[in-house]
Amino acid sequence: MKKYVVSFFVLLFALNLLATDVIGDQSGTWDLAGSPFNIIGEISVPTGFTLEIEAGVEVIAMGDYKITALGNIVAEGTDADTIRFHGDNGLYWGGIRLENEAIESIFNYCRISNTDDTNDYGIHSINSPVFIYQSYIDDHQKGIQFSALSATTPSYMQILNSKIANVQKSGITIVDNSNVLIDNCEVTRCGLGASFYGAIQLSLQSNSHSCSPTITNNWIHHNDKQGLTLANLFGYDNMAPTVENNDVSYNYTGIYLYAGKGTYSRNHIHHNFVENDPNSGAGVMLYGSIATAVFTYNMIDHNYTGFYLTSDATVNLGDLNNASTDDDGFNCIYDNIFYTGEEFSVYNTSSSNVTAENTVWDDDPPIDVTIIDGNDNTAYGIVDYDPILSPFAPPDSIHIYEGYIFQVIGQAYPTYKNLSSLQQINAYLDGSLIGTFQIGDLIQLEGLVVGQTYTLGAAYIYDDGGSIPVEIVFTYNPLILNPPQNAETTPMGLMTWEEPEPGSSSTFIQYNIYRDSLFVTSTADLSWQFVNWVPGVPYLAQVSAEYEDGESELIAALLIPAIHNPPTNVNYELFADYIYLTWEPPEGSNVDVLEYQIYLNGVIYATTTDLNCQISGLMSGETYNIGILILYVDGISSDPVELDILYTGTNDIINLETRLLGNHPNPFNPSTIISFSLNPEDAQNAKLEIYNLKGQKIKIFDTLPNGSLGTRGIIWNGTDQSEKPVSSGVYFYQLKTGDKTLSRKMLLMK
Repeated sequence: MKKYVVSFFVLLFALNLLATDVIGDQSGTWDLAGSPFNIIGEISVPTGFTLEIEAGVEVIAMGDYKITALGNIVAEGTDADTIRFHGDNGLYWGGIRLENEAIESIFNYCRISNTDDTNDYGIHSINSPVFIYQSYIDDHQKGIQFSALSATTPSYMQILNSKIANVQKSGITIVDNSNVLIDNCEVTRCGLGASFYGAIQLSLQSNSHSCSPTITNNWIHHNDKQGLTLANLFGYDNMAPTVENNDVSYNYTGIYLYAGKGTYSRNHIHHNFVENDPNSGAGVMLYGSIATAVFTYNMIDHNYTGFYLTSDATVNLGDLNNASTDDDGFNCIYDNIFYTGEEFSVYNTSSSNVTAENTVWDDDPPIDVTIIDGNDNTAYGIVDYDPILSPFAPPDSIHIYEGYIFQVIGQAYPTYKNLSSLQQINAYLDGSLIGTFQIGDLIQLEGLVVGQTYTLGAAYIYDDGGSIPVEIVFTYNPLILNPPQNAETTPMGLMTWEEPEPGSSSTFIQYNIYRDSLFVTSTADLSWQFVNWVPGVPYLAQVSAEYEDGESELIAALLIPAIHNPPTNVNYELFADYIYLTWEPPEGSNVDVLEYQIYLNGVIYATTTDLNCQISGLMSGETYNIGILILYVDGISSDPVELDILYTGTNDIINLETRLLGNHPNPFNPSTIISFSLNPEDAQNAKLEIYNLKGQKIKIFDTLPNGSLGTRGIIWNGTDQSEKPVSSGVYFYQLKTGDKTLSRKMLLMK
């Protein structure tokens, strides 16, 4: 056991030797090779310098030291290799302070932990531009502060896609700075100390400044105090953030506006209370006469109280009596039930009146029972909740896609009648029902007249009621983009087509050419010659018509490029006065044959459409090169088939030697002609055999042409006795006649 303990401490000592101690002025790069970087004293990045920190680096504070950037810091980790800042074994340190007001610092995929002093933050920006992405800020007295106190022009600061957790006071504090964005962050387990700090807290400390940041798409949950606090303690007039699309839930209080304003839209504020604590539980609490926020399209539910107002505060939850449409309500306030069982939608102890028109309310109990106002205590202001918004929300919109296919989308406003209770959608055209559909369906409009204007409507039918229809007015002017017609191809790669039919609703520009759905080129002509194709390999030749408003569908024609194969089974026979040449048509060609051309010693001898030719005027004992090729109707010739023939006239046959003359071509692919001559005695029982390198017999020709008297040739097409193709390589062929065996070799190259 002692051995392992000693080994462990040796390992720790070795790791410590690999660390880099840093103190004082720092710039340049903290790279992975030097990691971890041990901070053994105060760190400063000088003005005009940058400290870059590589992905995967670990920064460990060995005491209560701070990193102060008079220049800037660029710390960019990755999803797989984050950058870690923390105290040694959880030791608290001073965090990161940014003071350069001109050059931004960047923290991407960083985790910053373990600061605890009253004046220390994970990151504290003093009017210094900073961008924080995909980072985790945890275990702090105060997480992040974006401060522009005393700054005439506040720097831009933002934190995106990050998490702030386990903070004694505020996770994010914003002081006198409207130039801040907090987006798509999770802020949780903040406000853990005894004092009341919001998880996100705004502070305005100068009447000449503002603190109106943008706070969007965040999840602010399970914080011990408020989710969002506007702390305008001096009652200045310029604290009005934009707060949209946030989920604010399971906090002591959802949103606390202490003399704060702002616009709050499409937030879900729910389940904010501490069990059986009567001082907790407001979805939104407003304090002071300056608290005059506007709420639209919010869902406020399952808190102890929806809205709680005191000390002359007011709020605009919907006002249809002014000229503006930006404050028309559309909130849903329901099921805010105090721990004693009463339901409180709005609890207005303020002397100011509240407008809450055009809002969805509970109807059980009745609305006036869930609202506490001047009707209950004459010292309180009145809550004006009339007119009431129906809980049966209509669709948010109707979208008409290309081709006059429409879809019904969303709900026009939040309501406790959610889409899960939707039974069907009724669709109307000019007031007449045209069908019932389900959410998400795509519906094709039919029977429309070009140029006519229609009103398309859609209403949601819930399990216990229906919405009013939402409507859209459109004129039916379909986009008609006719394609080219009658596309054809030739084996030589030429594609032709005809102009589109008349009637397109857009101006024609050009034709677009594709091969196998890949764009090739554009042309104004009615034909295109494809090149760089492989003979016999099929392609899909395509053409479309391009118009000012789009492109037509593709019209296709199959293109099989021309195959010009030579004649097959070329053979010959010697006669007294001539050579009789025979052959068979080509195999696999897709172009018609025009004629066969026969060459004698490289000079054209004859042309024919027959499958034979008689070559005369020859001298016995001479070797002739005879070739045959095909001229196709498209003007392309095949490769020639060539024979080297030793001509022996009839009078010389009796003196002819038995010889194996060789094969042509050699090397070959896929076939070759093996030539030989036989005297009359050997011609009776001659045979030709082919062997591979292992000595295995793979092919035998035991019936040679016409008794094989004289000089003959036989074609081997590279197959075995079962007509299966053999592989590339060296092969031997033997001519056997009684007691004679003649051998040669040949090379098949595929």
